[in-house]
Amino acid sequence: MVRIRTGWVVALAALGLCASACKKNDDKGSGSGDTKTAEGKPAGGGTSAMGGASGGAAVANDDLALLPVDSEVVFGINFGQLQQSGLWKEFVAPKLSSTDMAGIQKFKAICGFDPMESLKGIAVGVKGWGGSEPTGVAVVHGFDKSKSMTCFDKDGVDEAQKDGSKVTIDGDVVMVADKSGKPWGFTFVNDSTAIAVYGPDATTKDGIKKIAAGGGSLAKSQTVVDLYGKIKTADSVWFLVNGNAPFMSKMGSLGVKPKAVFGSVNVTDGLALDLHVRLSTPDEAGNLVSMIKGQAAQAKQFFDKFDASNDAADVLIGIAMSKEKLKTLAGMLGGMMGGMMGGGMGGGMGGPPGGGM
Repeated sequence: MVRIRTGWVVALAALGLCASACKKNDDKGSGSGDTKTAEGKPAGGGTSAMGGASGGAAVANDDLALLPVDSEVVFGINFGQLQQSGLWKEFVAPKLSSTDMAGIQKFKAICGFDPMESLKGIAVGVKGWGGSEPTGVAVVHGFDKSKSMTCFDKDGVDEAQKDGSKVTIDGDVVMVADKSGKPWGFTFVNDSTAIAVYGPDATTKDGIKKIAAGGGSLAKSQTVVDLYGKIKTADSVWFLVNGNAPFMSKMGSLGVKPKAVFGSVNVTDGLALDLHVRLSTPDEAGNLVSMIKGQAAQAKQFFDKFDASNDAADVLIGIAMSKEKLKTLAGMLGGMMGGMMGGGMGGGMGGPPGGGM
């Protein structure tokens, strides 16, 4: 459901630290520019009325107030919870300490702390997902502003520009154009929350500051607020997808036209999916449930739980898998993909361009 490039997360961390680190050299001329209320919360208004589990609120509280109201895909990752899970410790943590994660290792060498250990959670709102010019905002929780301010005093900006990017610092805001010219912007909204902006709004300090102050707030959408309140935001990953997003039109070929898809994935020693599909009518929801149940017998051998039901126009799907069953399914899928790449899609890696994934 959600694909995230590790380098993108590291880039958010690096840019945030760059913004705050370089800020102290410019404070004399422009002031701190922090955007927060007297209580230390991000401007834009609280969102406690949205509901959600209290554990998720520690990461997601006020995040909707900072995400764009026209976001088509919204998701959050609770890294604090995720990194305590058995699956993370067994399968992900060893890779983070390996030489394969050169970006993280370089970050640690320059900044003196591990960004993945500090990162508590992110919330992201994106428009144009899957297109050539996506735009969006990411709210990043966990980086200590006071520690971050010393990160790139000496080498950080030069390091960030080695790949052809251009970094501009204006007070406590960093603006970056990557080597292809696509703009990013980054600043802190309080002592432990940073905000990254991707797209035209990132080209100016005023554009970034407007978003950091809650401009274009997704919390103004009552529909989003209502759906968000039904999501288990304390789970490892939560998500909300607008059914009008262009890429969702592909579901029409299956006879399903959702108004929204939302839910969560929780990672512990196993995996649990809580998925909701909102359709136009209860009849449509009932038909989809019947279709799912018709296929469930074949799928249940891979899962410890596979339930489908509907509540009015919402289809509710619950899936749970143990680590052992997850390994079995992953092995089967890996074997299928290997067969497709090796024999059925152009002869594997030596096949013609465009013949594979």
